[in-house]
Amino acid sequence: EKRTSRRDQDWLKFPVTAISFDDAIAYAAWLAKTGQVPGARLCDEYEWERAGRGADGRTFPSGASLAPDDANIAVTYGREPLAFGPDEVGSHPRSRSVFGVDDLAGNVWEWTRSVAIPGAPVYRGGGWYNAALSSRSVNREPGEPTQRNVLIGIRLCASVTLD
Repeated sequence: EKRTSRRDQDWLKFPVTAISFDDAIAYAAWLAKTGQVPGARLCDEYEWERAGRGADGRTFPSGASLAPDDANIAVTYGREPLAFGPDEVGSHPRSRSVFGVDDLAGNVWEWTRSVAIPGAPVYRGGGWYNAALSSRSVNREPGEPTQRNVLIGIRLCASVTLD
């Protein structure tokens, strides 16, 4: 109620959140098995980071810095408690990567599979309640497989098969 911009949003366009790592893995497997998204899987953290940093190793998808409205982070709505919350996916074009992937900084953290400890949960990307520092593309946080949090969502990858 305290937002001055993006007050009216379609919640159907919000990122999926409060899903555990285990649930995300099961959902991706279901999508792949049913053929709805062939090759669907949870991204590994290297894939996620490459999507966010591009080939030039940028700090944020937008480059070397992150301004308050470049992504949905704590300062975007003035750190006002009644303004915090997710935004529709794609609301902040400056958080789009050079590969065209939306919201790789801010909005919600995203589950990925660890590369350091194969199969372990790691979340990436920062969220609407965090400072810009947490949204750096190299930032990673370990998680628990059954953890559910409104600040953590999912991003899926899909393996391409060539016929």
